[in-house]
Amino acid sequence: MSIPNLHIASDLANNNLFSDVTPKDLEWTLASGSSTETQTFYLATNEGHFAFVQMIHSTVSLWNPTIQFTARFFGAGINTFKSVNMSNFKLSSDRRSATADNMSITLNPECNKYTVSLKHNRELLVTFDFERIDRGFKIGGGRTYFGKDKSTGFVEHKFWPKGNVKGNIVVDGKAFDISGTGLFVHAIQGMQPHLIASRWNFLNFQSDLASLAMCEFETTPHYGSMKINQGSLFVGDKLIGVSIKNEAAFLKTNLDPSTGYHIPERIRYTWEGITLDSKKVFKVRMEIKPEVLMDKIDVLNEVPYFLRKIVQAFVAKPYIYQWYNTATAYIKIGEDEELVSQGKLFSEATFIS
Repeated sequence: MSIPNLHIASDLANNNLFSDVTPKDLEWTLASGSSTETQTFYLATNEGHFAFVQMIHSTVSLWNPTIQFTARFFGAGINTFKSVNMSNFKLSSDRRSATADNMSITLNPECNKYTVSLKHNRELLVTFDFERIDRGFKIGGGRTYFGKDKSTGFVEHKFWPKGNVKGNIVVDGKAFDISGTGLFVHAIQGMQPHLIASRWNFLNFQSDLASLAMCEFETTPHYGSMKINQGSLFVGDKLIGVSIKNEAAFLKTNLDPSTGYHIPERIRYTWEGITLDSKKVFKVRMEIKPEVLMDKIDVLNEVPYFLRKIVQAFVAKPYIYQWYNTATAYIKIGEDEELVSQGKLFSEATFIS
């Protein structure tokens, strides 16, 4: 179904879904108007723990930008989430590295490794390198545009779907080795978030054999309530393919009376695409019961006052549910024997309205 005021990245790609992530793609854009730009690292550690670190730059109309970091560590009996406003945001001359109070994300000259440093009092100290494996991707040009003439706004995603991680984290005085593998995402929402989507689903699966990523959002009714999905399949240390014929299907839900949202009790994730090199069809399926709830985040409690009031004016009440579970992926590439891979799955469901 074609929506005249929605221009989806995969449609604009003219069947050339895969595009590499160039050094230009890794520049901070700091888009004008109402926009939110993030760089996020999702880490699955060799010790079985999970962590993510994120820097957020938000601009709403004529107000000064707000800069936040959010971070989580989950494992060894610890489940901590930090969200802190920062100031003194600065970019490097090439716009590929950023610093703010007590945090830095630095890209090396070869554009294949980030060094991340975060210090939040003595409660949270993080230092790690994230080195890209194989290559990154975006779907077509990476952007989905809103508005008949594409001028209302856009959403953009660029992925390093797998990277090697080496580093450490100190949480409340306890030190952990966070070496392992992970996913990096550079995302931009070039309009107010509650005008883009009513739902988001996201996952990052890491195992010794395979890695999977999926990002799905459902546009608001004004833009046709369309589900837009993009994902990737890694086998070993090679990006096998990217895909848009994917789905996050809630097979069973239960009402959360505290939020009014129907939360999944069983989810089926599927991917279908064409391999980049051999042009074979690949299909992946994974079904989970998201039993280990890391957090239920009331987003409006984590954003600055003025932004909260704007979002509330549109009767949006965003909540993010995050889980970390063991999961099994079933991978079929062409006529090859099915691969079965067990690993750790970070999954996220965001409800906005």
